[in-house]
Amino acid sequence: MKVFEAIADAVVAHGVDTVFGLLGDANMFLVADLVDRHGVRFVAARNENAAVMMADGYARSTGRCAVATVTQGPGLAVAGAALTIARQARTPLVLIAGDTPPGDPLHVQHFDQQPYALATAGTFVPVAAASTAVRDVGLAFRAARELPGPVVLNVPIDLADAPAPPVPVVAPAVPRAPRPLVPDPADVEALAERLRSARRPVLLAGRGAEPSAAAIRDLADRSGALLATTLMAAGLFAGHPYDLGVAGGLSRAPARRTLARADLVVTFGAGLNRWTADHGELFPEAVVVGVDVDPAAIGARWPVTAGVVGDAGETARAVSAVLAPVRRPRWRSPELAAELAVADPFAGLAVESTTDRIDPRAFIRICAERLPRERTTVVGVGHFGGWPNLLLDSAATDRSFLAPWEFGSIGVGLPFAVGAAVGRPDRPVVAFEGDGSLLTGLGELDTLARVGAPVLLVLLDDAAYGAEVRKLAPRGVDPGLARFPARDLAAVARALGLPAWTVTDSAGARAAFDEVLPLTGPAVLHVRVRPDVVQEKF
Repeated sequence: MKVFEAIADAVVAHGVDTVFGLLGDANMFLVADLVDRHGVRFVAARNENAAVMMADGYARSTGRCAVATVTQGPGLAVAGAALTIARQARTPLVLIAGDTPPGDPLHVQHFDQQPYALATAGTFVPVAAASTAVRDVGLAFRAARELPGPVVLNVPIDLADAPAPPVPVVAPAVPRAPRPLVPDPADVEALAERLRSARRPVLLAGRGAEPSAAAIRDLADRSGALLATTLMAAGLFAGHPYDLGVAGGLSRAPARRTLARADLVVTFGAGLNRWTADHGELFPEAVVVGVDVDPAAIGARWPVTAGVVGDAGETARAVSAVLAPVRRPRWRSPELAAELAVADPFAGLAVESTTDRIDPRAFIRICAERLPRERTTVVGVGHFGGWPNLLLDSAATDRSFLAPWEFGSIGVGLPFAVGAAVGRPDRPVVAFEGDGSLLTGLGELDTLARVGAPVLLVLLDDAAYGAEVRKLAPRGVDPGLARFPARDLAAVARALGLPAWTVTDSAGARAAFDEVLPLTGPAVLHVRVRPDVVQEKF
């Protein structure tokens, strides 16, 4: 047995059945062995950065540790942005990277991979000897799951082909789930007192509070508080009469008006940041208390008055236990409940399309009417993302909303959608992407065609880098620098094997949805949108 075969055995022992990547000299035999001997599904991307993004999307949609592989030198170098995104999102991911022989520093693909991996992924596990290969695979998976975050498992090409000593591959022990962190009783009483004395409290839940939704809802009912979520936890309290929906720059009008009056906001498992607070405009008069299992996260991105270190559910239940029921009929009013029940995000919008370009708000309204409710929604990075995020109800529960914005990198929508579709084939994926973003990784249209998964790629095309246009013009700089010629992206998609439609008006949008839905395979809607319709909160 050779080292690459021992590594393949160890990877499969960790429950891996899918690997994303790109072949090269330093990893092609490992991939072939995973496929031929173990039956692992290999999803071949056209770019290493996209391959790691696909693995990230797979991990986020499934909760599993994902695996990708790239070759030596430029293979790893190209994946740097994706590794940084995964690091900031704390995505459990193992990237098996080939490396040049340590004894050949003049190799054409040589560069020092360790500092690069540490600067991007943050964790580096070298396979230093044939005798340690199986152990090192285990170390990489353990680090990815426990930190969590991406890990570069580095395998020199000459070592991969060396004989491996017989080492038994033992299935890793399943670690016990850690006990929920119980908050300090003094912090519990202090938070209960704040809820007693507040006049207009709001409980704001983030993605980390999803398992604790029922406990937070009960605390809201007991304390007379309203409920809200971050965008990443959208839909967590759907159906509750006092659910304000998303809190942040993308808050809708009723939520924005109500949150402006809040005098206490308690966050649970939320990475409270400038966007959630809308740069201080959303709840300017409120005392903010953060509840999080990580003490370093409390107040790290937005100032808080106080913090409680504890599990969201444990904290909510503990506060409920010491808090007598509080009625707030003027805060939790029948009028507010009635307003929230009939709120229309499209009300009051002056929607106007031109002869050759649809108003993006008109198109998103049709999306709201036609898209399946049970879906995974992926929204890429850019001005275009403001429209689906503000106007489209995309529930984030059960890992069904992916917004890989951590590093602000464009070009994420399509690869994350492919990874999510591979990971959760039980539900279709709808991905919103911009023309500028797509053109940074056009080759992944071919990947989508080959994978054949039910992914509807919606390209909101304003023939520009829309965010840059909106930032250049007010400073007196020619926004033409960020504008580009119109391209027939539907024709490009069809040339790469994908059914595609061009949409320029509402009738065309409805006709395209008639043909696309129900979604059984990949499809592309190239939507030419008005470039002058501005979403300030993207």
